[in-house]
Amino acid sequence: MNKLPIRLAAGSGPTFGVDDLSCAAATHLGIWNEEGLDVNWTPVNGGMEAMQAVVDNSVDVAYGGLGPALRFRSEGKSIKIVVSMARALAQNLVVQKKITNTSDLAGVSWALDGFGALSHHMARLIVKKLELSEKDIKWEAVGPPPERISRLLNDTIDASLIRVEEAIALNRDPSNNLHTLLGFAELKKLVPVQPHGVLATSDEYTINNGPELQMLTNGIIRASRLLHDDFDSFKFVYEKNVSVDLPPDEVKKIWKQESDSGGFAVNGELTKSHWQDEMSLFYELNPELPKVKQSDIISEEFVKKSLHDLGIFEGPDLN
Repeated sequence: MNKLPIRLAAGSGPTFGVDDLSCAAATHLGIWNEEGLDVNWTPVNGGMEAMQAVVDNSVDVAYGGLGPALRFRSEGKSIKIVVSMARALAQNLVVQKKITNTSDLAGVSWALDGFGALSHHMARLIVKKLELSEKDIKWEAVGPPPERISRLLNDTIDASLIRVEEAIALNRDPSNNLHTLLGFAELKKLVPVQPHGVLATSDEYTINNGPELQMLTNGIIRASRLLHDDFDSFKFVYEKNVSVDLPPDEVKKIWKQESDSGGFAVNGELTKSHWQDEMSLFYELNPELPKVKQSDIISEEFVKKSLHDLGIFEGPDLN
């Protein structure tokens, strides 16, 4: 049977992290292939570039943060979210050792993927919750995690959100002067409603390419459920796609943390209450943008059909 081609932009760049591992799982466990898709990945630097690739029609669908998708739609650009691929960020705030308290963050330089990208969105939420002024932060658009880590190691940047597995590796290496100021659990407590990755496309593509988007949605939900349930599958995908080499016990801790916290979008996470919270927080940070309705930014039909066909999975994104 001939597979339907689909072009995907990866806002995470050339590597995957734990919080976008469902995309890697859907590809490398053959789930999208089983659904009938022939996926071609295009790495880009951050969610803003990923969404722009959709607008430019150089890709069909983008993986990126919900923030860039909301910004593009608010600016009148043709972007529609199809399915969530996570429910939070598996990241830590890593800083130079001279920064010992959250109050020390005032005046620091802070590395981002790019302005408006997922790392910027989450960083702004952290700063707001800590009652710091964004004007006191020296934001620098640096690029994906490898570039941000390089700047941290070279001590040319003070702070950055780093994937949890990368933060663990840095903490295990005594040769650097870095440490985790806020870990996964602390960030979850500080910012309970976190921005996360979504798959988004154009209005035109949702109208003309329903079969491809249904296969895409089925695949990402199946992948999320498998990662949630089965450590061996998680470990296999981690080892194939994550560049950070960690001992098996550390990988298992990461998986358990993600699974126990409801990090995997096992039902595609398009629930109205979740998105009401996400959009409220986004527009609080960006009051200058025209507000859009959930129906303007989200195409719900694909997740609805997936849940009808695949069944409902017990998880936090049920209602």
